[in-house]
Amino acid sequence: MTVPMRVETERLRLDALDRDALQAWLDADAEALFILTGTHFGEPPEPPPLFGRDLPGFRDRMVETPGELGWWVWLIARREDDRAVGVCGLGGRPDEDGVVVLGYSVYPDMEGHGYATEAARAVTDWALSAPGVGCVRATVPTGNPRSQSVARKLGMSRVGTEAHPEVGEVEVYEIARRP
Repeated sequence: MTVPMRVETERLRLDALDRDALQAWLDADAEALFILTGTHFGEPPEPPPLFGRDLPGFRDRMVETPGELGWWVWLIARREDDRAVGVCGLGGRPDEDGVVVLGYSVYPDMEGHGYATEAARAVTDWALSAPGVGCVRATVPTGNPRSQSVARKLGMSRVGTEAHPEVGEVEVYEIARRP
């Protein structure tokens, strides 16, 4: 197993997923996912909530632009047992204003342990240390208090609301690069 990009926290391991790992997930191939990431998934390896519909697009991005590794999907696994916790990721490289969009999703049985916050902090720190990034933004559905709490725990400030074409009204949170 050779993971091209990894970040570790106290309890978690985050691996940036390349096209092969994303394809294995699309194929529901738990064995290939384990070989590629060292992470244990259930059978079949279902994606966490809200991630499955975007999985083909993420795979396509990594096929088209493999140099964007890290700017899309990070698999979250517990270090103690290499079990999949969920995903955290970014919406691509920073835009012209230096903004990147953060997202996170953990499996329902993994909620309430602080994993989303720990993983999102690691990815946020990674992004804010990258050239050209001035701000990380999260858009959270107004009816999702757990995700809103994650954003606040990251030190993000609520800067407003906006309409999202798929989920309706979302709250917008941001954190800027520290001087």
